[in-house]
Amino acid sequence: MDIIENIEYELTTFIRRAVSMDSSDKRIGSLERAPYLLLRQLEEYGPARIRTLADEFKLDISTLSRQTALLESRGWIERTPDPDDRRASLLQISPAGRDMLFSDQRKRIRRYQEMLAEWTPEEREVFARLLSRLSGSLFP
Repeated sequence: MDIIENIEYELTTFIRRAVSMDSSDKRIGSLERAPYLLLRQLEEYGPARIRTLADEFKLDISTLSRQTALLESRGWIERTPDPDDRRASLLQISPAGRDMLFSDQRKRIRRYQEMLAEWTPEEREVFARLLSRLSGSLFP
């Protein structure tokens, strides 16, 4: 098997397993992947318009609107007027959303610490760097 073919197979298998785990009783924490990523984005980068978030996640606005409506109904995000355009809204993470995010984030970090416990610090560093590089290559 050629190396690129091997990478393709391993990534495809990894993604299938990750998606399966995220929708099973083995899911890490309470949040599914989409809400976790939205809360994480708002926590890390601050308030944003739906259009900005849709562009960041490469989703259409209707999909992102449904996802943010769910988070808003649960009290995990809040809308505020956009100071640059009072007709538009900014979405920001709420204190309850931050608590939920941090709780799940701690659980996820613990799981990855367990999964990578046998790896050397150097292996983890190289993996993190290469994973980041791969992720950046998907949508340059």
